[in-house]
Amino acid sequence: MSKIKKIVVIAVCALLCLMAAGGTFAWYLREEEKRAETETAKVMAPYNLYLMNSNARDTLQFAVGNLHPGETKQVVICVSNKRPDNYEGDASEMTELVKDSEFGYDLMLVHTDNLAVDYQVYPLARNDRTPEGVLPDGAIIMEDDTKELYYWTKMANSLGGNDRSEDLRKRVFGEVDTSNIVNVGSYWLSDDDGMQLAYRVNANGEGSYEYDYYLVEVTWKDISNFDVYKKETDLVYVVVNAKQPRPVDK
Repeated sequence: MSKIKKIVVIAVCALLCLMAAGGTFAWYLREEEKRAETETAKVMAPYNLYLMNSNARDTLQFAVGNLHPGETKQVVICVSNKRPDNYEGDASEMTELVKDSEFGYDLMLVHTDNLAVDYQVYPLARNDRTPEGVLPDGAIIMEDDTKELYYWTKMANSLGGNDRSEDLRKRVFGEVDTSNIVNVGSYWLSDDDGMQLAYRVNANGEGSYEYDYYLVEVTWKDISNFDVYKKETDLVYVVVNAKQPRPVDK
């Protein structure tokens, strides 16, 4: 090979190497940007609850057995009026009632008295993700199909609610004294009338279901007498109940 040809080949090889390195470096920068964007965010897999009609109820449970006094566990739940993808029943159960009306719902947290826990439930606000945007402190990214589109932030005020334990224990036990019954239930019920699901139709006639996300913070009380709180069970139950639908104006 002549000297000139060798120089040309070397130059081409060098150019190809630079192009490859440039592509690799650009990929590295993109990955670093994504990492920097999300390093202050918490990625969480939501627990899903479904209310497909105005008489529906759904429940789930999660464990808090790994908590210690003063510690807090965070759980995200999503309440939706869409039929789940793995639903095995009759598809027609996603009734026209949902598409023609909106209905409210309430949320209840239940645990047995052997758990010394307090709750705070925060609605989560949805925010669009942008290619150049850095996520704020406290941002939450859902480990679902919204991961690349949105991030979520905790709203300032938690849901209002009431301790309904006395009332609901009477429904179960009547007038029986429950003080000597081991691990009776404790019940917290939301009282926010703004909790509603609706099937929305846009100007193009395209419909969409609704998804409400909440952050549940469960804090183990800073106790000293552990004999009172023997963790025979460490489950917290979440219950959502649909309410009477409200017709949508057409």
